[in-house]
Amino acid sequence: MSRQILGQRLLYPFMVGLMIIIAATSLGRILTKERTGIDFFSLIWYPGHFLWQRADPYGAALTKLVPSLPIRYWDGHIATEFIFVIDPMPTNLAPVVIIFAPLARLSWSNALTAWLVINLLMIIVIVYSVIRLLGCEPFSRQGLIILLLAYSLIATREALETGQTTIFVLACMLAALVIGTRSQSVGGILLGIALSKYSLTFPGLLYFLCRRWYKGFVISLSVLLIGTLLIALISKVSPYQILIENFRLMLMHSGMPGLHLSATLLKGLEPWSVVMVALFSLGLLIAIFYLIFQNSLSWVKKQPAAFMLLVITMQWNLLALPHRRYDHVAEILFLSLSILWSDENSLFALAPKQLLGLRVFTGLAASVWILPWYYLLGREIYLGLFSCCSLITLVISVFLLFKVVPSQAMSALVNN
Repeated sequence: MSRQILGQRLLYPFMVGLMIIIAATSLGRILTKERTGIDFFSLIWYPGHFLWQRADPYGAALTKLVPSLPIRYWDGHIATEFIFVIDPMPTNLAPVVIIFAPLARLSWSNALTAWLVINLLMIIVIVYSVIRLLGCEPFSRQGLIILLLAYSLIATREALETGQTTIFVLACMLAALVIGTRSQSVGGILLGIALSKYSLTFPGLLYFLCRRWYKGFVISLSVLLIGTLLIALISKVSPYQILIENFRLMLMHSGMPGLHLSATLLKGLEPWSVVMVALFSLGLLIAIFYLIFQNSLSWVKKQPAAFMLLVITMQWNLLALPHRRYDHVAEILFLSLSILWSDENSLFALAPKQLLGLRVFTGLAASVWILPWYYLLGREIYLGLFSCCSLITLVISVFLLFKVVPSQAMSALVNN
């Protein structure tokens, strides 16, 4: 047996063992550490109280209203006072608020635990969906590594600790893209739910357009409209008022710190940072349109190209728009792509050295997105490195899009 073959056979169990340790440590920290749940309070639990009391949850957040007391929860707890965990800012749109309103009928600790369990399961949905989108077998060696990576990401841990809706909406978006091949109606409903956090999941909407799933596209927007009408009906206010309140909350949220370029690599260059991001975005758009028209519009419909455009759009989204670290759970898209499409049967026309470079960068980026390097590097350098990895990921993704093999070699994935 050659040393190369022996090394490959030993590499997999080593990687799996290492990832199990990291994932177990990450989950152990989540389960043993006191969770703040600040985003769960702001996005779900607080607005849910007002929905049950037939009041406008968005208007209540803007005026910092307290729900009517006492509150009798389904688990037997009776609240005679209401404690604000944080100033509420329910920026998610109606579908998520309505779907998870039942969690507001549980007392705080039980509701927070239920939300944690839901999101731990949703991580499995994310991994299963993204592997299916890549045309690979979820129950495989690579599938196990991707699952362990998803649980290990520092963004995942932060999303679980704060109770963010990132994991749930990302799972809905990816599931919508998988199911859309069989049922645009069901896929559209799931995407509509995911669009509750539109700032993260709008790339899914663009994916529907790339695949020309126009029926699903319309249904997804209809889900948002119906949700808004339901909240307006329940709270007895006009739908227009709900939309205005959503817009006001969006503006309030846009000023928060994040990991986007203007807040990290371009920090301190205002207002030129905005101009630089705009020019970079324009250049990216021109490059993509050039490639599309070089290959014909029908090329975009095919699964590999559509998925690459999804990755590129998501990476641009994380870099150009205000996003905090928990939204970088979406980095699992690029990590999965690199693991599953960088083998001997790669869908990219890459030289051996280029494939090796892709694997090396993926390993380095994964270490930054997983390990707490801020203890060694300090906060500012760490945040810059984090964003730098995302920026390089975007550049590599565009490069890979130009390297997608001809359509004949992609035929196995076209119908996924």
